[in-house]
Amino acid sequence: MNETHPQRSRRSAMLRIALEFFLLFAATMAAKELLGGASAPYPNPLWLPVMVLSLQHGLAAGLLAALIAAVLQYAPGLPTPLITEDMYSYIGRVAAEPIGWTCLALLIGHMRSRQIANTKELEAKLAERSAHAAAVAELCVDLRHRIETLERHVAANAHASNADVVESLSALERAGWDDFVQSLTRFVTLMTGSSEFSIHFLRDNALKPVLRPADDHRPAFELAHDDPLFASIVHERRIVSAGRTAGSALLAARALMAGPLMESGDRVIGMFTLGGDSLNDHPDDLERRFGLICSELTRLSARIGLIERWQAATPGRLNGYKPNAPAPSVPETASQASHQELPPPSAPDQVMTAQ
Repeated sequence: MNETHPQRSRRSAMLRIALEFFLLFAATMAAKELLGGASAPYPNPLWLPVMVLSLQHGLAAGLLAALIAAVLQYAPGLPTPLITEDMYSYIGRVAAEPIGWTCLALLIGHMRSRQIANTKELEAKLAERSAHAAAVAELCVDLRHRIETLERHVAANAHASNADVVESLSALERAGWDDFVQSLTRFVTLMTGSSEFSIHFLRDNALKPVLRPADDHRPAFELAHDDPLFASIVHERRIVSAGRTAGSALLAARALMAGPLMESGDRVIGMFTLGGDSLNDHPDDLERRFGLICSELTRLSARIGLIERWQAATPGRLNGYKPNAPAPSVPETASQASHQELPPPSAPDQVMTAQ
């Protein structure tokens, strides 16, 4: 098919040139008949197609046009020699115009052929440079992606200072109704390098999403009891990572890592999932950090349940929280001590709680 396309292009070009020859010479002969009448016009109209075709297509077309013009000029017959002419004068008069056409085709056609050759050479160089520029641009895009990946990897492996982690934990402890999600997001980002996460609680024999940041664009999902990931989290109590083939099949692109939130050492009360583009963007010891976050979230599970109920009851005050479903009940781990850990709400909040 690649060979057929150039052949069709060459054939169409030849047909177009042949049509140009036909139209030019037909128009010239018609003009010659109209202008000449009984006597031949001067200058001869056949100079026009020879000049035009030489300028348009170069040397070969000009010579062919000169030959056709000579044939058309003397097709009716050679002119009658004069009484005063000898043989050489007669030959010179008959051959004067064909020789002039040939010289014109040689002169103009040669210059035009050189221009055409130079143009084709420049077009070939331009195509080569364009292909080279496209290849360089593609390599630059690939290099930029690799640089961004390396930057994310370096940033993920750069350990946060102890002061930053302690400060985030302290802020999380002091967080109230409005800034708890922001504080939790900062703590997770410092530990894992990702701000995309979600927290699920075990309710009605299913893991239902209760909290995730507002900038997490992943769709919320609920794990039913017959989901294989539910069995791995709740029954097997293990951390599932997308870095392993089996874990990747269980997660099914819903998260990069998922792990249980366990109370009293063996009872699963929920699940924590971490999102992102790739595990390469996260620290090398991500699984250890993930386990520490799960332990901290287990300790804060009661506060998370209370904040979820408060946020669901006041939809106009999200403060970084993305609601997933109507407000469910508080998990069983909620206690009176958990109520005392939160700062006292404002007067409108107290009225809402009383209602």
